[in-house]
Amino acid sequence: MNHLKTPAILTMLLAAACSAPSDSETVGASDSDIRRCAGGETVAGIDVSEYQPTVDFDAVRASGRRFAFLRVSDGARHPDSAFPRHWPAAKAAGLLRGTYQYFRASQDALAQANLLVERVGKLGPGDLPAVLDIESADGASDSTIVAGMRVWLDRVEAGTGKRPIVYTSIGFYGDLSGGGAFADYPLWVANYGVTCPETPAPWSRWSFWQHAENGHVPGVSGNSDVNVWNGTFASLTAFAGGETKSYAPIEVYWARTASGAYELRALASPEVTRVEYVVDGYQIASALRGPGNFPTSYSFFEEGEARDFQIRGFDATGEQVARGNGLIDVTPDTAVFVKQLDADVYEIGLERAPAGVASISARADGDLLTDGVEGTTRATRLAIRSRLLTKGARAIELSTFDASGALRGTLRRTFQVN
Repeated sequence: MNHLKTPAILTMLLAAACSAPSDSETVGASDSDIRRCAGGETVAGIDVSEYQPTVDFDAVRASGRRFAFLRVSDGARHPDSAFPRHWPAAKAAGLLRGTYQYFRASQDALAQANLLVERVGKLGPGDLPAVLDIESADGASDSTIVAGMRVWLDRVEAGTGKRPIVYTSIGFYGDLSGGGAFADYPLWVANYGVTCPETPAPWSRWSFWQHAENGHVPGVSGNSDVNVWNGTFASLTAFAGGETKSYAPIEVYWARTASGAYELRALASPEVTRVEYVVDGYQIASALRGPGNFPTSYSFFEEGEARDFQIRGFDATGEQVARGNGLIDVTPDTAVFVKQLDADVYEIGLERAPAGVASISARADGDLLTDGVEGTTRATRLAIRSRLLTKGARAIELSTFDASGALRGTLRRTFQVN
C-alpha cells in the first residue's frame, strides 16, 4: 500500500518475488503449491493515497482500469489528506471504488474502525467493501493483532453494511498465530514480481492481487500500486453490490418538440402495465399502457448534457419486471443520445446534427463500433446500433465527418450500462 513500509516488511515482500512482470502481463501458471493463479479473466485497478495527491481518475478509467481503492487513514491518528478528494472523484469517473485503512495493531482497533465508518458511512452499489490493511505487527503480539482484527472487522461490517476484505502478504501473515480465524473474509494479497501470488494460509483463493507498487498508470503522477481482480467485470460489479436481478429490456425513445418539451415513449413486454420515466435518479413522469406506447410529455426545468435516462416497467401487481436506460442531452441544439433497444443493444447517435455532418462513428472505451443497420463503422443515418456487453460506466466517443470523410469533431460522454 502507499505508506512508509517498514524495511523488514518490504524485504519479505521482495524476497518472495521472482522476475517482475510488466503492468499488463497476464497472470500465468502456478509456480508452486502455495501460488494461486487467477481462475480466468482478471480486471485491472489501482490503489492510491496522499502519496499520490492529485489523480485524474477519468484518465485512469480511460486506461482500462475499472476499480480504485483509496486510503482513508494510517491508523487512528493520521487521516489521509487526499481521501476527501479521491473518494468522490473515483466514483464520478465511473470506477468501482473502495477504501482501505492501514491498521496499526498498537493503536485502539475500535477507534480506527470508527474513523473509517465515519468517513464513508453505509456503502452502496458500486462501492467495494472496506479493506483492513494488515502487514505490520507494529510492536504488538500475535494475540493482540488477532483480537484487534476481530474488533475492526466486526465494527466495519456493521457500520458500512458490507463484509470487509483483508489485505496482507505471506511475508507477514504466514507467521501470524491465530490468523486462520479470518478465512471466510475475501483476501487481497500482495506479492510483487511473480506470475502468480503466494497466498497465505488459510486462504485457498485470492479476490484481489497487488502485483506491483511501481506501476505507471495514466492519470497518476509517479509510481502507483497496481492490482487485478480475480474474475470478470460482471463478477466484480456483483461483488460491489451492483444490480443482480434480471429485468426484461424496454426500448426507450423520445423526441424534442418545438416548444422544448420532450415526448416520451417506451416499447415493453406485454406484462408491463405501467412505466416510470426517471432522469438523474428522479422520477419525472409515469404512464399507463395505451395507444402510443406509454405516451407522456415532460418539460425540463434545467437543460444539460449527459443526463441519465431510465424507464422502469411494472406489472399489474406493482412489481418491477422490466427496465431500459439511455443518455439524453437536454439541449436545443446538437445533442448526443444513447438509447436502449433490446437486451445489451444500444443506439448511439446525434439529434439535431449541424449542417455538414454526413456520417458519424462511435467508440466505447476506445473500441470502434460497427453499426448493425448499415454494417459499417461510419453511419450516414447518424446513429450506430451495437451491443454493449460490458456493464458499468462506459466512455463513449462520437465522431462526426463531412461528405468528404474529413473529421469535423468528437463528442465525449460517459454512459452507465445497466
